[in-house]
Amino acid sequence: MRILAATAILATALVALPSSQTSQDSRPSSSLERAFPSSGRINFSLSAGEYRITGSPDNHLRLKWSVRDPDDLSKVFAAADVSGRDATITTDGPNNFKADIQVPSRADLYVRLTAGELTIEGIEGNKDVSLHAGELVIDVGRAEDYHSVAASVWAGEVHATPFHVSKEGLFRSFNWTGKGPYSLEARLKAGELHLRSKSAAAQR
Repeated sequence: MRILAATAILATALVALPSSQTSQDSRPSSSLERAFPSSGRINFSLSAGEYRITGSPDNHLRLKWSVRDPDDLSKVFAAADVSGRDATITTDGPNNFKADIQVPSRADLYVRLTAGELTIEGIEGNKDVSLHAGELVIDVGRAEDYHSVAASVWAGEVHATPFHVSKEGLFRSFNWTGKGPYSLEARLKAGELHLRSKSAAAQR
């Protein structure tokens, strides 16, 4: 596991805020920001932790992370590498690592997380998300925006209200086809997988 201080993050030419702050829940935190165009592709390679990926109204990538112990802040590696319309976001942190990530509200996401909790909401585009163990929650927007949806869990639960699916147990999965422009693949080995629609709920 690489352990880099905030000076190493600055060396990657990222626009970073001061390396030691105090977040609203009094956890030591730091952050970085990078310009990135809408409708690009973002690859995520995330270590275990609690993540929230949300859509931003402007064309920027923003990461803010926190840890429980001030001494652990220097053990965090966080990077956002941009090349044209492609970006790679990488994290490596200690236990109790939390991160809030903002991306343009129109983007294609390819996410790999080892274990923990992941919430994705407010982002329109193709999504390919895989998690070994934990809880995965994805706001899919409108069901009619997708031409294909595939979700599976080896052991646990999969609930997809917009697609009228709810299953529990071993090796549970479903496939759905429509006429929209986007695809969605969500895979979880053990835990709970939820596909929701905040926009549909708001219309009720």
